[in-house]
Amino acid sequence: MAGSLRFELKEFDATGLDGTYKNLGSALSAPAREVEIFNTSDVEVYVSTDGATNIMRIPATDKIKVVAYQKHNALNEARFVFDSGTQLTVTQVTGAGASGDIIAHIYT
Repeated sequence: MAGSLRFELKEFDATGLDGTYKNLGSALSAPAREVEIFNTSDVEVYVSTDGATNIMRIPATDKIKVVAYQKHNALNEARFVFDSGTQLTVTQVTGAGASGDIIAHIYT
């Protein structure tokens, strides 16, 4: 249905954290209007979109929500948080593998 809101779920088991960036699910299949990332693990994590630059830091057992408020302008351009094809990655701030999960709810 045109214009309808779609959802994507991305998950990563935090026991796999080893100091390198790991994919948080698959790449986005559509531009994201809203991204909510839950860190249910017992370690603080960084989130990246290029596997090198930390763009978010999420404390253990916390969450972060990023929303793109759509503005209508003369060109009627939509505003998005992340483009289609963006691959979210995660790594721990310090320490070794952890228990819990990192979960992203993507609203496209």
